[in-house]
Amino acid sequence: MTAQNTSQVSFWLTTGAPSTATMSGPPAKADPTSISVTTSGGADGDVAVVRNVGWKSVDGVHIIDDWSSSEFDLLGADSTRETTTSVAGQVDHYKADDMTKLCPSSWTDSSTTPSTINVGTFCDPTQTIASQVADAGTMEISGYVDVNSADYVALYDAYELADQRYLKIDLGNDGTNNQGYLVAPVVALSMNWDIPLEGAVAYTLTFVKNSATKHRF
Repeated sequence: MTAQNTSQVSFWLTTGAPSTATMSGPPAKADPTSISVTTSGGADGDVAVVRNVGWKSVDGVHIIDDWSSSEFDLLGADSTRETTTSVAGQVDHYKADDMTKLCPSSWTDSSTTPSTINVGTFCDPTQTIASQVADAGTMEISGYVDVNSADYVALYDAYELADQRYLKIDLGNDGTNNQGYLVAPVVALSMNWDIPLEGAVAYTLTFVKNSATKHRF
């Protein structure tokens, strides 16, 4: 194992509406899993949010790889161990123009165990049920305030709207191999500002994750 410099790491937040396509047919079991859609146009590195296929390894947030016409691989999606039959689902496709590059000074990712509600009784004091609030942890992005910068405007917009976004982190190349991407569905939870007596005006934006961060490689 070797260490990697962070100079090639880049951060991207979805800020536009995706194009939505229906799959041409159910995906086959493969590593990586390949998807065919009814529309064309895209590139490697785009974000694909797959829905209603019925496979845990496929439904969710992915990175497009080996794009060819209207067919592409889901980077790192191994469906060979699935035991059920897949169906043709839908794909929300975020292209380069639907994402804004962020320039944070720091980023942290904290994961939590899904919340449960205690419904214990005298017969079973330890009984719990899953909370309907989806919370898989938080992400914090810090940077410097600049209203003329597209990334600050995009982050503030995400905070104001508090809508569903997707964060993509390109981990770059270690000089030999691409290190893949971190992806997660996020909703802006809070935004705070820091105004020091001497120094730069800064912000910290906290996202809540709707599911765990995935490393796609």
